This record gives sequence, structure tokens and C-alpha cells, in this order.
Amino acid sequence: MNLRKKVFLGFMAFIVAPLFVLGTITYLLSQSIIQQNYAEQSEFTLKAVGRNITYVLKEANYFSQASMQREDIQRMLGAKDGVDAVTLTEYDRLLQRTFLSYTPAYSVTLYDFDRQSFSQGKIGYRPLSFAELAKLPVFGEVMALNGVPRWIGPHEFENWTGNKPLFTMIRVINDTYTLDNRGILLQQFQFGELNRIFNYFGTTHSNDVRFMIVNQDGLIMVDNKDKLSGQTLSSHIDGSLHLGGEYESGKMKFDGVESIVSVHHLDLEEFGKMNWSVVSVTPWAYLSGRSMQVIQWIGAITILSLLSALLFNMLFVGRVIRFILYIVNSMKKVEIGDLGIRVEAKSKDETSALARGFNSLVERINALLEDVKREQERKNKAELMLMQAQIKPHFLFNTLESINALAAQNEGRKVSRMVQRLGTILRVSFYHKEEIPLSMEIDHVRNYLEIQKYRFEELFDYEIDVPPALASTPILKLTLQPLLENSIQHGFEGMESSGAGDGDPDRQKGFLWIAAEETEDAVVLWVQDNGAGIPDDVLLRLHGTPGSRSGGSAETGAPMPEERVGLGIPNVADRLRIHYGSRYGMMICSKPGFGTVIRCTIPKRTTG
Repeated sequence: MNLRKKVFLGFMAFIVAPLFVLGTITYLLSQSIIQQNYAEQSEFTLKAVGRNITYVLKEANYFSQASMQREDIQRMLGAKDGVDAVTLTEYDRLLQRTFLSYTPAYSVTLYDFDRQSFSQGKIGYRPLSFAELAKLPVFGEVMALNGVPRWIGPHEFENWTGNKPLFTMIRVINDTYTLDNRGILLQQFQFGELNRIFNYFGTTHSNDVRFMIVNQDGLIMVDNKDKLSGQTLSSHIDGSLHLGGEYESGKMKFDGVESIVSVHHLDLEEFGKMNWSVVSVTPWAYLSGRSMQVIQWIGAITILSLLSALLFNMLFVGRVIRFILYIVNSMKKVEIGDLGIRVEAKSKDETSALARGFNSLVERINALLEDVKREQERKNKAELMLMQAQIKPHFLFNTLESINALAAQNEGRKVSRMVQRLGTILRVSFYHKEEIPLSMEIDHVRNYLEIQKYRFEELFDYEIDVPPALASTPILKLTLQPLLENSIQHGFEGMESSGAGDGDPDRQKGFLWIAAEETEDAVVLWVQDNGAGIPDDVLLRLHGTPGSRSGGSAETGAPMPEERVGLGIPNVADRLRIHYGSRYGMMICSKPGFGTVIRCTIPKRTTG
């Protein structure tokens, strides 16, 4: 990661992030405090609303209880079939004087168990027959309650009780003295007092506050704004509320508006069978009020401060960082060898001193590298001359030894041919350039092998497979001959001891294969024999020779045993490494009893 990114990340981590976290924590704390304070206030409000609703239901329950225990009402339920019109008129007046004298009462219907019904109500009421009453889902529950009221809220069973905002009470009428079941009372109430309660507490807080009475299924029975009655609460909120708990409050969206929704379960068990809760919805905008304006101002000031800090970072800190990165990029160019790079200082502060020091350092390094390069060139040239001096006497000694052996045998013609070939070989050795064309190196190798075949008759055969297209490829002279010499002297040593030309058809004959091939960016030379191979320990030590590689895993600096490898292989490996570099060189693969394969890799070029 570069310095600019580090400084930017540091700026974000130690300046921007703390301010952002501080602002976020402040905002969340203020929201939490507002929500907590309102939740406490809302709890008191809802409980007060609940107490008022309880008083309303308690009064209605008391009035109904008192009315149905009157003796004339009890006698009405004991009447037999065939009530005449006069008596029926008296019953209607009785119902009006008793049940409908209570202001919130809307209608009343008495049923006896002979399926007779007597009903009265305000204009527009619809009486419910006993057959319809028996179909109500709560009829069995009413009978099981045996006198305890079962309340039905508005819109709960509107198919039977109507869709008006009416509260319906159904209860079994018991005999005052024997407690026997005399009939069933169905009475409906229109509690206008609820609107006054909701409006009072709503005006105390805000006209935007909504109050609702919901049942255990979330059905909205009463809405003080007269818009959501008959709908479900869950279809308007994006969260969930537990309607059975004593009190619960939470922040959620109500009809897409962020609001505080609170619910309080009404404790109405002593007044009958019901499971209702009162719900309040208060918009969050009303609660946050001016605190949100303060938070917005703080946020705006924080953003301006961050922009100022960012501008300072870009104009001042950024300029210094760009100059440092400029120095770093220049140093990278120096690392890859571009010593002509110079840094230009455009200011008069400390950066100009840094630029001058950098330029002076690069100039000094350039001078030192030139001195080292000249010294290394002289050293490499001396090493090459020394290695070639090692190869020439070694080869001459072996060749003269072969000529001497032939002269002792009075093989004059062979001696002549060998001397001729030796002269050709010496002309290549004394060639004034270090590199020669590959074709000249191959002629040198062919003359050398013919000399060795004169010396070791029937010991080996050879094959040379070099494409004509590679004839002009330059190669260090005397590269292949030492490798072939090693194969003959050490790889075929056992074959020589068995006696050449003895006519033994089972004796294995040596074979040398010299080949060349072209790759994408190099020329590969192969030297392969079927001789005795190189022992594993020798091969591992040979792997430690600079410029050579093998399949072994160990590298050591131990000297090579001359009795099995000789000087040729290490010298050729070192020459290739020094002349061509580490990308090129030699690889040796060998296994005792299976011969040796040597691969030499050189650059693909052509002689000028």
C-alpha cells in the first residue's frame, strides 16, 4: 500500500470515522432518550385512557345488570305463547323505560328459550332473531358463561351485529332468586363518551396522535379519526406488537410514517368476557421536534468541518505526499538500472534539499557502478582465458597420447590422418574470437570424435543431428568437445577394459548422440551416451557446481572427483554461466548403468 493510501486511510480512520461515530452515537442516544421518555409518558396516558374506558363499560354493565333483574323483566321472559297486541305494547314500553333510558343504549332484545323475542331500539336498529343469534360464533360461549357478559366490539361480527360503531353485550339472564336460566339479553351501546376521552387525551399531546381499540386478533374496532375502523392493525405497521401484554411500545412505520406505536391491554375481566387493547400512534416528527433541528445543525457543522479537513489534506498534506511518491518512483527506476533519472524540486522548502541529495546520490552510484562494471569485465575475461587454458592442454595431452600409441604400432597412414584432424582442431582452438558459429563447433567435434575412434577402435559410434538452420548460431568454442571427452574417458571406461575388437558379439558398444534444437528464445544442445553413468553422490556434488543443474536435491561445494568426471564438465558449466548469464547453462541427468544426458542452453542469435 502506497503512502497516499495510508495517509488517506489514516485521515478516514482517525478523523472522519471518530466524528462520524460521535455523531451517530449522539443521534442514537438522543433518539433513544426521546423514545424512552415518551414511552413512559405514553404508558401513563394509555393507562388513563384504559381506566376511562373501563368506567364506561363498568357503567353499562351495571345498568344492564340492574335492568334485567327487575321483576317485570323477569315476568316478561316467563310469558307463554300468544302474547296479544296490548301486552306486546306494554312490553315495548317496559323495554324503553328500563334498558333504553340509559343514554348510550342503542337497542335491546330479550329472548326466552321458547324462541320468543322482544326488542326495542333507536331508529335504524335491526332486530336479530333467535335463529340468527344461535348462529353467532360466540353463542356457545355465551351459554357456557351462564350470566357473565360476552362483549362484541364494532366490526367483529358485523354480518350479524351490523357495521355501525356499536358495542354488543350478550349474556344469559338468570332468575333473580333461583338463578335458573330465564333467557338471553342482547344489548347494543353507542359510546359517544369514547370519542370525548380520545379527543381529550389527543388534544393534550397533539392532534396527530391516534387512539384505537383493537381485539386480540388485531382488528381495529374503534379509531378516533374514523378512518381505520374494521381494518387490521398489522396491515398498517411494519413491525409486530404483542397485544396480550400489559404495556409495550416500539418505533416503527405506521402507514409509511415513522411513529411510536404503544399498546396497553385493558383489564376488563370483571366486567365480562373480552380481550381488548388500546393502541396509540404518535408520529416521530412530533416527538423529535426541535431536537431534530439541533441534530441537523450539528450534522451540517460536522460535515463542513470534515470538508475543511479534507481540503487541507488535499492541498497541503497531499502535495508533500505526491513529492514523496515522486521520490519513491524515481528510486524504483534507479533500482531497475535507470541511473539517468533526476528529481526536479519546484519549491524552496525541505523538499528541494531532499531532491538535491537524491540527485547527488544517484550520480555517485552511477560512478561507482561504472567502476565495478569495468572491474567485473576484466575479471570475467581473465576467468575465461584461464578456463580455456585448462581445456587446451588437457585435450592436447589425450590426443598426443593417441597419436603416440598409433606411431608405436607403425600406423603411419592413421597417424597422418590424425595429425591432419588435430591441426584442424587446433585452428579452432586458436581462433581469435571467443564465440564461433555452431557449424564450426560441429566440425571441431566431428574431427575430435574421428581421432578418438582411431584410438579406441570398435569402442563407440556417434551420430550428429544438427538442423542446417542453426549453423550460424554463435556458441562458445570448445563447449561440446569436453563433454564428449568425459563420456569417452569415463562413461565407456568399462567397455574399453573388456577389449576392443575381440569379436565378442555380446559386448555392448558405446554410442554418442549430439543434437540441437530451437525453442522460442534459445538453442538447446544435447549430448547423450549409453555409458556407465555418473554415481549419485558424484551427481549431487556436480549439482553444486555453479552453472550446472541436475535432478538431485543437495548442493555442496565439495571438489569434483576427477576419476569419474574430470575437469571438462565443471569448466564448461562455468564458462556458459559467466558468458551468457544465469538464464542459460547446463543440466545433467544420469543414472548408473543407463548412461548420461547433458543439455546445454544458449541464447538464440546469429553471427554478425
